[in-house]
Amino acid sequence: MAPAEFKGLLRPQKSQQTGQFALFSFFVKDLFTLQTLILFGSVVQILLISVLPFRVAVLPAAVLTFYAIASTALGTAFSPKDAYMRDVMVGRTSAQYPSRATARFGNQPAECPIVVFHFGVRFSHPLGLFSPGARQTLDHFNACNDLVFQQTDEYGMLGASPWRAAERGSGNTLMMVYYFRDVEGLNKFAHDDIHRKAWDFLSKGGYKHIGFFHEMFCVPAKAYESIYGNMHPLLMGLTSVKCTNEDGEEVWIQPVVDADVGPLRSQFGRMGTAVEKHT
Repeated sequence: MAPAEFKGLLRPQKSQQTGQFALFSFFVKDLFTLQTLILFGSVVQILLISVLPFRVAVLPAAVLTFYAIASTALGTAFSPKDAYMRDVMVGRTSAQYPSRATARFGNQPAECPIVVFHFGVRFSHPLGLFSPGARQTLDHFNACNDLVFQQTDEYGMLGASPWRAAERGSGNTLMMVYYFRDVEGLNKFAHDDIHRKAWDFLSKGGYKHIGFFHEMFCVPAKAYESIYGNMHPLLMGLTSVKCTNEDGEEVWIQPVVDADVGPLRSQFGRMGTAVEKHT
């Protein structure tokens, strides 16, 4: 008996849910080290005490402390869904791509090949985003990111997620993880004038403290798998595929399916190789 068709957990959309990101604010959030933040707070507090009465000078710190404790206590006691559980899908899910021709998931795991592309920059300088050349670098990075989001169908871009490196004291390494249908679409993006200008600036700009990188992985069918437990859509789960449904309408479908069924319960099963591995 053939396994049942996989059950998609998210409703089809009329347009792609790409979830663009404010990259500058994404960087600024973790721009400074903990020591720098403590020093900044200490300087501000000293300045307040030096010009204001003590009771008034400590009021901002007291208010912030009370707010942090109260919001944490309330969040723990009541666990407001809109704040902490927004978009979280309780249980186990997996990313399985639907057929572009039918908009159906079928029952065969990991049927579609995929291209994974890592694209990032690093500022190895005490001033981080305020170092020489950093602003221009981010402008180019944003331009490339805007381009690929604006022409997702042309380039076959399925979606993206932002990530920071954590191997150093401050989060000055930003990486975008993109997913493409095929390498031809990615190559077309790489040859666009906007990307070429960014490449020329980074490779010929002479800023040795500005690092940049990309990695590409061409993953064939039956060579990948995914599992998410109590997670909101991210990575492959945040991508979406342009499909034609039974009514002939174009819809965008996210590949999040229930993973507690059939072959999706095991690693080899999610790769569609369970039979081969056990024969």
